Amino acid sequence: MGRTRLAAVALTTATLVVAGCGGSEAKPLTRAELTAKANAICKTVAGKFATKDINNKQEIARVVPELAAFEQTALTELSKLIPPANLANDWKQFVAGAGTLAENTAKLGEYARANNLKAAGGLIASSEAVQRQMRATAKRDGIAECERVS
Repeated sequence: MGRTRLAAVALTTATLVVAGCGGSEAKPLTRAELTAKANAICKTVAGKFATKDINNKQEIARVVPELAAFEQTALTELSKLIPPANLANDWKQFVAGAGTLAENTAKLGEYARANNLKAAGGLIASSEAVQRQMRATAKRDGIAECERVS
């Protein structure tokens, strides 16, 4: 598995974490507030992923579980964001995509620990498709940092 592909999977997973949609009792954010908060989270995620360099299978097994945990934490934080009504459907889709990416990253870590990276091929293809959808949503909704991460 190429280093670029693995980084793309990891970044995509991180991105999904960034663009959350929540169900708390707080009032919905304005589009500008949501954009600002999501961009800040995405920027943090991108920074975290940029600090990780994966060059071989052993590093995948070591680094990817850490990234998966980071993504899950970010997803939890982002899921607390309540989008304005006109973005609710986009956020549901984006968060679902982020969840899929986070799951794929966690599975990749499991496969790497089991020395079964051949099984990761399907995860990579799935993650790439989800990333494309998330990128389109981020672009449409003006979340530039999330567009870059995914």
